Amino acid sequence: MLARQRRGLYAQELAARVSVNVKTVGRWERGEKAPEEKNVLALSAALDFPPDYFFGDAPERLAAEKFRALARLTQRDQHLARAAGAQAVALDRWIGQRFTRPEPNVPDLRDCTPEEAAEKLRAVWGLGNKPLPNVVHLLERNGVRVFSLVHLGDEIDAFSVWQGAVPFVFLNTVKSTERGRMDACHELCHLTMHAHTNGVAEERDAQTFAGSLLMPTVPFLASRPARLSLGAIIEAKHEWGVSALAYAHRLHALRHMTDWQYRSLCIEIKSKFPRAEPGPERPREYSQVLAKVLANGATRKDMARDLRIRMQDFDEMTFGLALTPILGGATSPVPARTPPPNLRLVP
Repeated sequence: MLARQRRGLYAQELAARVSVNVKTVGRWERGEKAPEEKNVLALSAALDFPPDYFFGDAPERLAAEKFRALARLTQRDQHLARAAGAQAVALDRWIGQRFTRPEPNVPDLRDCTPEEAAEKLRAVWGLGNKPLPNVVHLLERNGVRVFSLVHLGDEIDAFSVWQGAVPFVFLNTVKSTERGRMDACHELCHLTMHAHTNGVAEERDAQTFAGSLLMPTVPFLASRPARLSLGAIIEAKHEWGVSALAYAHRLHALRHMTDWQYRSLCIEIKSKFPRAEPGPERPREYSQVLAKVLANGATRKDMARDLRIRMQDFDEMTFGLALTPILGGATSPVPARTPPPNLRLVP
């Protein structure tokens, strides 16, 4: 079933592709009947998974009830997102068997307001009041597993889930770098404050938390431009690594911009910059865990083979790191019976 959902297919569509009855597909997926060899080859061709994928242990499924921001997705896209997430969890297990990483350090802040939670998290993680340099690296240093999303376009920004005692965040790399930073902090709020709840109020809290975490009140207001013009905000936003809209939203939330100013500015930003805001482009934030795994003896070919997936699937959930330069040059697999390497995640 997961392979079918990973390709965004309904059972009827798969049945048509492999020339069987939809009830037969259902029996295969429920484990009531094993497909014959010719059916396995047909499934492999239709779903673009290697034949041995259908004989291995089923990947661990995600806790669907803890997904965020999936309400507007079709059932097809929800299944696709969950299946992609399950593949990422399997990759995370593969890495954990061979490398030592930081233990999860995500405090329970459900009794705090969003502003209080952001302040406490900065204190727990020793961040002070400085702008956050790389949010993906920050999450990974504190044990959060971060993977990328594909195939969902603008339909979903991000989602997060506690898989047992391990927190996961999935980010849409179609979005701008600034949007990705905000989305990562938004999902961090869900992990710290909303592990047991979900709803519209929680989404508002997460947006407030993300703004507060990225733009802490005192230094943010101290650095705000004297004149709140669009040009001044475009210039000021770069210090905090946020969009002009997020910067304006934070000023408005802190009552340093009137309702009229905020509405006017939002209209101006969206009309003048419908696609991308001006200024120097901030580098895309990638996973350093995955980059270091690839630089310390693991190869994407080995990982894709062990996970029984195509290399394109591997690339799609690892920020396309196979297509970017990786520090180091080791290409051989990690030797057996050696202590797991400790991945040093730099600040």
